[in-house]
Amino acid sequence: GVYHTEKADGDQGQFWLQWKYFDENIPSVIKSTAGWYIIKLDSPDDATRVAKAIDEKFVNSPHETKTETESAFAGYFAKQFGNIEFLILAIGSVVFFTLLLVTGNTMAISVRERTAELGVLKAIGVSDRSVLFLVLAESVTIALFGGVLGLTLALVMIPGIGAALTGMLPPLLLSKPMLSFGLGFALLVGVISGLLPGISAMRMRVVNALRRV
Repeated sequence: GVYHTEKADGDQGQFWLQWKYFDENIPSVIKSTAGWYIIKLDSPDDATRVAKAIDEKFVNSPHETKTETESAFAGYFAKQFGNIEFLILAIGSVVFFTLLLVTGNTMAISVRERTAELGVLKAIGVSDRSVLFLVLAESVTIALFGGVLGLTLALVMIPGIGAALTGMLPPLLLSKPMLSFGLGFALLVGVISGLLPGISAMRMRVVNALRRV
């Protein structure tokens, strides 16, 4: 029969069949052979010991084995496509600093354009800490708006991208922890990028600010 996984991140691109029927209809040179085995252990702590025991058993046979954990096996395939971890880290770093520059520049311009307004607020008794909070609140609002917009677009586009890459990559899925991380990242960008303009506004002298009124 045809089976479908009930998990949203399940792999729908695999084909399973009874090994005996398959083995009866393949060339004799590969008959009764297997490419790899999956071994379930009682405890992850036994992985090194069991792997060593299996490899030692077949060390002098025509079919030597290389036993490793699932994570190491997946890492081996990932390395075939290059240093993916480094690429992701590099791209993420560039995106992060670009976001900081763009958001920080936007907030710096906003503070300069409203110097007179901030001066009036400070003149009527608004504390420096409150001025800093206002600037940070605006910066965080801008960053969160961009984060929500980006995550919404990702939720819409990822199913289509995942369908196009079926068989090449594991199922693509934005989980709740990922969404929470995205919002937290946007919040962090907003706070960091608004910090310097906020401190500048907080230290602004009322006399100099009111000259622009």
